[in-house]
Amino acid sequence: MDITTFRILDITSAHLSASFSINQLTEKIKETYGTAHYANIYKKLHDLQRQGILNLDHSGKSSIIRLNFRNYLLIDYLAEMEIMKKRKFLKTRNDIQIFLLEMEKAMRDMNSIGSICYAKPERNIKLNRVELLFLLRYPEKESARSAYQSDTARIYTETQKLQNKYNLRIESLVLDESEFHDLIESDEINPLKEALSDKIVIFCPQTLWREMKGTAEKTEIRTGETETKPAHISSVDLAYNLARFGYKEFGLTIEQGQKICIEYVITSLLVLNDARRIEAIPVIIAKNDIRSNLMIFLSQKYETSGRLLGLLKVLQHITPTKKIDETTRLLKILGAEEIQANEKSILQKMRLYNAA
Repeated sequence: MDITTFRILDITSAHLSASFSINQLTEKIKETYGTAHYANIYKKLHDLQRQGILNLDHSGKSSIIRLNFRNYLLIDYLAEMEIMKKRKFLKTRNDIQIFLLEMEKAMRDMNSIGSICYAKPERNIKLNRVELLFLLRYPEKESARSAYQSDTARIYTETQKLQNKYNLRIESLVLDESEFHDLIESDEINPLKEALSDKIVIFCPQTLWREMKGTAEKTEIRTGETETKPAHISSVDLAYNLARFGYKEFGLTIEQGQKICIEYVITSLLVLNDARRIEAIPVIIAKNDIRSNLMIFLSQKYETSGRLLGLLKVLQHITPTKKIDETTRLLKILGAEEIQANEKSILQKMRLYNAA
């Protein structure tokens, strides 16, 4: 793949929700790589259009650039792009190569793993951190699901070992195909959409892009350009989303806010550690479905595992569910140390909000 094609695909695939004109794409490439020539990009875009890899849709006097997910060969082009990104990133980073090699050896017999991404690689490497996205194949047969659950637990166990061995901070987001599609198609702000705008697929890029293709053929994919900081979620957005999830604070007027996934809302409450609002967490978990692995990823990333575990253990005593039990079990695998919560106070709050 030539360098101009690589840069065009890199920028357009990282900003799937953007509507770039040729001028805007040229500027974005220049901003990212330091140089860009309009004439070269214009010519290459029209070459890729003739091959059916891209669509150039007219909007006034401009052409809007879109990846053509209906083209069978696009997935191979994107996979090749990801391999080039991986080689470029790892070329001078022997320490990360050693880590990834050992990780692949530790997980080579885990048949559930479909693809692995390294999210925000340039930023995270400076922080001695690795943020991984695991896409797992969820088995259709009931008989195969115990192996799937075992693989999920082993991913956490092995990454914990690697974290200790290489003195790296490792945070893993483990999703099956159904969870992946739910999050990417959601109208809520969530960590997956944010991660996909800045990532390198380090294992099986075709699998990841095939799943993206499945979504793109049904609806427009909207990735997040900026990362949400739970501590900085506004009080308006928190109140709005708590009300969405069944916890409306008495006497508070609810204003329209941004839709944010429940796992981000819970993490925000844990980070802010406001005693009054912390007790909203068991209420909204009891009333809504949470994604265990997304919740665990955020608790790792923002160091809230102990408080989350304490609340979940109380909740499991009041209204036990398999989901809470599974989340608790995985938190313990990661070595979370419980910070005890006040069961009596939580029970009173849950009864007040018809959650117990």
